[in-house]
Amino acid sequence: MIAPIEPKIGSSSRFAWWSRVVPWLIPALAMLIIGRIGWVEPALGWDEHATWSAAMRTPGQLMDFAGHMDGVISPYYLFMHYWTSVFGDSLGWFRLPSLLAVAIGVGLVGELGRRLFTPGVGLVGGLIVALVPQMSRYAQDARAYGFSFLFAILSTLLLYVALSRPNWWRWIAYGAALTLLGYTHMLGLLVLSGHVVAVAVRWSADHDRRLLIRWPIVVAAAIALVSPLIRLGLTQRGTQLEWVPEMDLHQVLIAPGVIFGERVVGLLVIGLALAARWERPKLLGELTALAVLPPVVLITVSFFTSSLWVPRYVLYVIAPLALLAAVALRGLPWRSLTAVLLIAAVGFEFQQSVRDDRSHGGMDFRVAAGIVEKHQQPGDAIVYGRISTWSVRSGFDYEMRDEKIKPKDVMLRRTAAEVGQLDAVECPDVTCFDNQRVWYVGARQGGDALSNLGPQLKAKFTTEYERTGYWVIPLGTIALFERRTD
Repeated sequence: MIAPIEPKIGSSSRFAWWSRVVPWLIPALAMLIIGRIGWVEPALGWDEHATWSAAMRTPGQLMDFAGHMDGVISPYYLFMHYWTSVFGDSLGWFRLPSLLAVAIGVGLVGELGRRLFTPGVGLVGGLIVALVPQMSRYAQDARAYGFSFLFAILSTLLLYVALSRPNWWRWIAYGAALTLLGYTHMLGLLVLSGHVVAVAVRWSADHDRRLLIRWPIVVAAAIALVSPLIRLGLTQRGTQLEWVPEMDLHQVLIAPGVIFGERVVGLLVIGLALAARWERPKLLGELTALAVLPPVVLITVSFFTSSLWVPRYVLYVIAPLALLAAVALRGLPWRSLTAVLLIAAVGFEFQQSVRDDRSHGGMDFRVAAGIVEKHQQPGDAIVYGRISTWSVRSGFDYEMRDEKIKPKDVMLRRTAAEVGQLDAVECPDVTCFDNQRVWYVGARQGGDALSNLGPQLKAKFTTEYERTGYWVIPLGTIALFERRTD
């Protein structure tokens, strides 16, 4: 009889260490690298202008602002206020928190897969998430969605840790993650619709009464801590989500593609997920619930009330679907590699598009500011288009923030920070200026490049000024008017 070969203790311990580290480290680094590519190519978008406008306010002004709008993400704004106070507001530093949040979240996906299944499942699942185009989009966006993704995954991981080795400290950690999730985005708490299934499945297996005590207490405590933001969200809903289109069947049908950012990538991952098999089928059911229930709940509610359906609100459902896809590929290294490369190839075009200079929405204010900076003269004034004025003003102010000489905002009477709004207060009569040279910067809609000028400004410029400069850029218009001498 041949004795079995004893593994070397050092080699075994190194393998064990790598099997614990690689599943989360490699996906996190991959997301960090992918997200870092071209992250400053897109100009600040409409929503990012709101982040910058909020971050530049004092904590007291932020509290005032939260009482009027964006109250549900005011903790994120407060974080960005202190972040920019320390690191500045250059485009890279401004977007870095989102990149770090998404990269850490992707790493936690790998760790979740390792704990629930195998190191290989965690590694492949994490890499799939890192390659989903939509993850890059929100890793490069100075908004709260990257943090919502991070804390949704963290709370799910801590839930399974508490279920496997229950004690009050682990449940408290889970509750803390839920609280942070609610503070970054209220609708992120829809992840609880999947968590309740996992808890119910575990209770049905062992009938541990402590589970029915601890989980509801922790969840109730987290919701209680978030309740002030929930109340703000309910009172501000009309102004916050008025732009969301009514729910219809078409939006349901395109939901998978919109969530993933690329329809074929979504169908590929979902197709693999449907092929998942495991010796514990209930675990697959739990992940399926985590993937399906949050969007289903949000879509269903949106059919019966004013729509809340914004796909990025449930960005975290990509993670359980990716893990299910990785389970389907378990034990098939070459097929796993092929699937990962295929997802990368199929999503490549969208990966390029999310790095376009206008991919975050609106005109490229870097171009607009460059035109004004090149042609301006001391004493110049500036006015902004009448549609989305707050964003145009914030976008231009951001790009010109370090310039010593810049046109005077002649219609401004009280800043947005002073009145606790996104919109500043302008002079009641929009024609309250008589400067020799006046710049106009506005968004452009349709064929009329000056469509957002508004009737009063248009009349004043027509009768009192002559247009001496005119630049049309994608989605925007810059014009220079000089007072008539005749």
